[in-house]
Amino acid sequence: MHDEFWETTVQFEISNNGGKPKKVKEYYLVAANSATFAEAQVSKLLKDESDFIVISTKKSKITVVKTDQ
Repeated sequence: MHDEFWETTVQFEISNNGGKPKKVKEYYLVAANSATFAEAQVSKLLKDESDFIVISTKKSKITVVKTDQ
């Protein structure tokens, strides 16, 4: 079975200039065969980051990603 694309939302907590914590979101597009595997790939990618949590994963409507390679 070919991989599908999954949209994974990750929330980070960073400190702003005043030192107050601020929550920011980043979005990742992952090729995987399940939501669980997509979340695992993102967690592996961000393993050196601190204070992040995967808050959602959903199947993407994107079917093809074209790269120059």
